[in-house]
Amino acid sequence: MTAHPYISVIIPTYNAENFISKCLEHLVHQTYKNIEIIVVDDGSTDNTVKTCKSYAASDKRIRVIRQKNAGPSVTMNTGLDVARGDYIHFHDHDDFVNLDFFEKMIDAALLTDADVLCGEVNQPEYNFPRFDKIEICVSLADKILKTRANNFNPAWRYVYKKSFLDAIGLRYAPEIFGAQDLFFTKPAIILAKTVATVPGAIYNVVDTPTALGKAHQKLHDKNDTDAARAIWKKYYEFLAQHNAQELMDMPEAPYRIEEFKIFNIPITRRAIFYNKIRYYLFGINLGTRKIKK
Repeated sequence: MTAHPYISVIIPTYNAENFISKCLEHLVHQTYKNIEIIVVDDGSTDNTVKTCKSYAASDKRIRVIRQKNAGPSVTMNTGLDVARGDYIHFHDHDDFVNLDFFEKMIDAALLTDADVLCGEVNQPEYNFPRFDKIEICVSLADKILKTRANNFNPAWRYVYKKSFLDAIGLRYAPEIFGAQDLFFTKPAIILAKTVATVPGAIYNVVDTPTALGKAHQKLHDKNDTDAARAIWKKYYEFLAQHNAQELMDMPEAPYRIEEFKIFNIPITRRAIFYNKIRYYLFGINLGTRKIKK
């Protein structure tokens, strides 16, 4: 691996004129510079393309590709087809990453040579995991449970080694609209030789009406097709083949448990999640308190 691996950041866009500037600003000013930014516009009808081309005119790392509206899966594949990086990151058009996101990811990549790197997510309404250290996950249980891949599907949590994606032939299923990440991220985690956790590499989610899945609500009825049902069937067969169904079905787990014991008998317990704490007395759940972030 080279000292400065090249990263391809793929941004599928659709009518994102109010948000794409913040997204791009946090990419062009990354502390890690060896990146290309591939904007794939899925038939926007607003000024998204104009804004992106303006950025591309002043930063040669940005490429803007336009296509007829085809949905997020096709849009992501278009980006993958032209990506030249050693690593791939998918980025929603209305989100943004901390300025040292890719520096931390590449530091972990150089240290671990992992097929998939899992960062942290700032989205307070969900209990995405936080990591205390860089950890290399090898077993199926560790890859799934330590990254919480059983609870969360989004592709933007991860940076993927492109040679790994090419070797397993992983692409998005064009037949799927709205839940497309599930069929990409879960197989990636299962098939990766190693998955590394990356503390401090933070992806910030901005929940807007233009989020790609919501923007394509009109396409969601296309999931009710024989082709889409075949993809779901193939997915469950894949989980069974790799003995992953039970792990993927496991419920949410806390990242820390604090107990008060007398004679080694638990009296009180606090199950601490990123955004909430559950309280127990003699094993009885007394309630849950939300943590404001």
